Amino acid sequence: MNGFVVGLLVLFGAEAGVAATAAPQAAPRSVKDGVYTTGQANAGKTAYIEKCASCHGTMAGATPDMAPLLNDYVFQDTWKNRSVGELFDRIRQTMPQNEPGTLSPQRTAEIVAYILSANEVPAGERALGEEVEALKQIRMDAGQP
Repeated sequence: MNGFVVGLLVLFGAEAGVAATAAPQAAPRSVKDGVYTTGQANAGKTAYIEKCASCHGTMAGATPDMAPLLNDYVFQDTWKNRSVGELFDRIRQTMPQNEPGTLSPQRTAEIVAYILSANEVPAGERALGEEVEALKQIRMDAGQP
């Protein structure tokens, strides 16, 4: 390869690298941006009652000697610096406790939507997705001002 061709490759390669690094990053989203729909949360409530309430209790009260509530200040404080993707992934991989990993991505998203709803996070126009990497861009700041 002659020097001119090598120079062009280096020049264009460098410009492509600069363009790739200079591309603006998407601003992190918040659950308060309306990241789930009411219908999705309603479906999630049904799934939650079926798969989660026996350990976590209803969102109105804890089950004695069982897992913690998922809509109280302890939950909100524990998850405030984490992402929806982390919550989704944890539920998908480890829940329900007696059948870990059996929830479909859709069912998991519905349960996460219900948990957000129970934490008084506003619903939006678009359903919560099922892609963990995209969900990791949404901050879990429920209960925060």
